[in-house]
Amino acid sequence: MKISVNSTFSYIKFNVNYGSALQCYALQKYLKKRGHDVTLLRDYRANPVPILKRLSYLKTGKLFFKKLVSLKKMQDFIKDNISLSSRGYVSYSQLVTHCPDADCHIVGSDQIWHDAKNFRYLTYVPDDKMKLSYAASFGMTKIGDQMGKTIQPYLSRFDKIAVRENSGVEIVNSLGYDATHVLDPTLLLDYSEYPYKKDVTDLVGKNEFVYCYFLNLRETKDIHLEAIQQYVAENDKKLFVTAPLNYDMFDNEKGLLFPGVDEWLGLYHAANCIFTNTYHGLLFCIIFKKQFVFFCNPHSQGVERFTSVLDMIGLSDRMLGPSDVNRISEIMEQKIDYEVVYEKIRNQRLITDNYFAEVGI
Repeated sequence: MKISVNSTFSYIKFNVNYGSALQCYALQKYLKKRGHDVTLLRDYRANPVPILKRLSYLKTGKLFFKKLVSLKKMQDFIKDNISLSSRGYVSYSQLVTHCPDADCHIVGSDQIWHDAKNFRYLTYVPDDKMKLSYAASFGMTKIGDQMGKTIQPYLSRFDKIAVRENSGVEIVNSLGYDATHVLDPTLLLDYSEYPYKKDVTDLVGKNEFVYCYFLNLRETKDIHLEAIQQYVAENDKKLFVTAPLNYDMFDNEKGLLFPGVDEWLGLYHAANCIFTNTYHGLLFCIIFKKQFVFFCNPHSQGVERFTSVLDMIGLSDRMLGPSDVNRISEIMEQKIDYEVVYEKIRNQRLITDNYFAEVGI
C-alpha cells in the first residue's frame, strides 16, 4: 500500500530538533517493516523560518556557525534516511490539485493538531482515500469552542483516529468521535533500529560523561544547572550539553555540542546518565534504557504529554519540578527496572499493531 504521511517536514527542514526528525523516521520505518511504500509530505508552509530572530544569534560568534553545521547535518539525515514525496508543496491549492498519489494518508505524529489549520486534518485528501491519524497531539488538555466547531467536520472524514495523549482521546470524544491512545512512534522501535553513531569519543573523549538535552529554556535555573554540575563533579564525570534553541545561555563552550542526528543518538547510547526537559529527549532515555532525570518545564504548554507517557510506563517519579532541586542524586540512585518498563511498552505496541491491522495496514 502507498502511504503519505503529513507531519513535521517543514520544521525539521529548517530547525534542529532531533525528536521531531526521529518521530518521522520511526513511523516511516515501522510502516515500511509492515510492507508499505511510505513517503513524508514535503510541505514547506507549516513553520515559517524566523530569519530575524535567527540572525540575532550571530552575537554568539562561532557557536552560531556550529549550529548552522548541525542544521546541515539534520538536512543530510533527512535526505539519507527518510523517503520524501516527489513533489514539494508551497500552497494549499497545490495540495488539493496535486494530492500525493497514495492509498492511505496519515497525519502525525507530534503536536500537529495544536490549531485548526485544515491541511493538518487532511482536508486536501479525496473522499475515497483512507485517512488516519497516528499519535497526533493537540499539545493542550482542552481546546476552545471555536476550534472544536472548526475541526469537528474535519474529523468526520477520518477512517480512524489515534492520538498521543489521554487528553487527546477526551477532546476527540467530546466532538463525537472515537480515538485510540497510542505510543509515540519513536517507542515503536528498539534502539538497535536507530542509526546511532557507535563511537563518540571524537566528541566527548574516553571518560564517562553525563549528557544534557534541553529546549525552550527561559533561564538555566529551570533545569537546576548548578545542581547538575554539582552531581557531575561529585561523581567524577564530564558534562556535555546540547541546547539548540538556548546555547547562548551556557558559558562552557567546550561542553556545548552541536551533533548530527546519528551523533545525538550515539551520545544517548554512550552517556552514563541523562538530564532533559524535552518530550523526545525523555523518550530516547527510555529507548536507550538510561538512568535519567526529567525536568518539567514550568513555562511549557502541554505538560500532560509528559505525565501521560510517564504514567503509562510507571516512571512518573523521574520528573522533577522547580522545587525538587535537592532530589537529583536521590532519583539517579533509584535504578530503573527496564524489564518492567519494556513489558508495558510491548503491550502498548500491540495496540498500535492492532490499530493499523484493522484497516489492512
